[in-house]
Formats: sequence, structure tokens, C-alpha cells
Amino acid sequence: MKKVVFLFAFMLSGVSLMAQSGHRGIDATVELGYNFSTKSGGPSFPSATGIFGKRFSENFYAGAGAGVYIDKLDQTSPETLVPIFADFRGYLPLQNTTISPFLGLKGGYVINAVSSSGSDAYIFQITPGVQIPLTGVIDLNLAAGYEHWIYTQDGLDNAGMIVLRVGIGFHKK
Repeated sequence: MKKVVFLFAFMLSGVSLMAQSGHRGIDATVELGYNFSTKSGGPSFPSATGIFGKRFSENFYAGAGAGVYIDKLDQTSPETLVPIFADFRGYLPLQNTTISPFLGLKGGYVINAVSSSGSDAYIFQITPGVQIPLTGVIDLNLAAGYEHWIYTQDGLDNAGMIVLRVGIGFHKK
């Protein structure tokens, strides 16, 4: 795990040397969403995440985030899952409009924070979406895609989920 954190920090520091344009400073995004299991009986739950990152050009964004997933809400003791991830987005700015479609890629680790019977997992997510400016410094992000979990505990099947995300992004202009 230390190698993954070191590699991520190294990649971000290298990317920060690229020429900057558009957004200035660190962007902050708050996302709310829902994960729908692709298997009967699989995990489906709401999520909330926070992401800090940098838009290095009009086409590339890199960031890191963490959040909370609350699984098994219908039970007396729901599981609290904490995702920690790297977030990369490629933007395709359109001419004659301020709306920007993007393709988001996330990779990271989910820690089962409460249940000793559950398992941690590696997560990978791909979400096409659109960024809609609301003001000069606030954007609305809408995305839908796929998230895949690879559990670290033996004997558990991998999980796949359809994800829906709504986010508000804050940045300097």
C-alpha cells in the first residue's frame, strides 16, 4: 500500500510541472451518488466523496479523494466503507459552449471501517460525464458509469456496480 501512495504522489508532482491554463489553484469537488449492484444480492448503497485536484490544461485533471459509502442501510448495524482514490479526468471542450464532456477514471482502495466480517477491496471506476459551469467559479458535474471491486479476502466474488454521480466543483478562475 505504501508503494501505491508513493507512486500516486510522484505522479501528481510530475504532472504539476506541466503548463497551467484555465482553472487556477486547487479545485475542490463534493460528489453525492448511488451505486447500483449489477448482481442480485450484491452491494447497492449511497455515497459521498470529496476530491481535491488540479486542472492542468483545458483537457486534463488529476486529483485525489476520499469519502464514505454506507452499505446495508436496512440492517441495524450498517457497514461504513471508506474509499481512498486517485481521480483523473480527460475533458473535451466544445466550441461555442461552456459545457465540457469528460471521461473520469478512478482507482483506489475501499477500507471496511466497521465490520470485522467484511473485506477491503480495490476499486476501479470509469464514468463519462459533463461539466456545466454555474458561475465563474462553481461547476455542476453529472456522471454515470461503472465501478468494479476486487475484494482482498479470499472466497468473495468481485462486485460490479452502475454508478450515478452529481457533484459541485469549486475553483479559482
